[in-house]
Amino acid sequence: MSKINIFFEGRELTQSRFNEIEKYVLEYFLSLWSDIRNSIYSLRKSNSRLLKSELSLAFIGADSLSRFREIITTGKEEKNNEGRFREWFDDFVFNGKNEAYRNHKKEIVCDSSTAWKLRNSLLHFYGLPNLKSEYVGFATLGQTLLEKFKAFISQNYHGKQARVINPYRLVEAILGSFLTQGGVLSEMIKGNNNLEKETYVKGILKCYEIIQNEGTVHIPFEKK
Repeated sequence: MSKINIFFEGRELTQSRFNEIEKYVLEYFLSLWSDIRNSIYSLRKSNSRLLKSELSLAFIGADSLSRFREIITTGKEEKNNEGRFREWFDDFVFNGKNEAYRNHKKEIVCDSSTAWKLRNSLLHFYGLPNLKSEYVGFATLGQTLLEKFKAFISQNYHGKQARVINPYRLVEAILGSFLTQGGVLSEMIKGNNNLEKETYVKGILKCYEIIQNEGTVHIPFEKK
């Protein structure tokens, strides 16, 4: 960090103090994403029918990282939840840089608008969105069964179209977004000019304050 006069905790921020805070913030978000990823795979291993729980966890992770991304890149929070959520999906999930999405785009068949609707339905009612124009659901079907299912929906639900998302491919694309976001963050850490560096520093400090007030820690407790 080149010389930037920022006051924090009642005094001018030193390089060594900023390094401590930066390490703390980055490790916190790494542990958050690791917890979510491990929880998803644990659920999948224990009970494959808990699919909605897997997706809910993935969307919670997306919410957290989209908030983190906004603060780091702007130094503040300014967008509404939908705006930053959809922007994050467009930039890191439904993007050719995301290997899982690039390789399985036809199976994922989703966009940021649909992802936002799915997120709301799952987190608020543990269900699926009720859309007028189409039916949206999750399944892992072969092409023949998929076409039969779409035809069934169209014939029995007033011509509705069916969008069938492979849930496992979608989860993997969301989890893979961390690598894409990590590359962007790495470029920000390098910083090309003082303005970018100042924004990054302010974003890290803002995240640090949020974690202090809203973050969680694991405290092992043993009865003696």
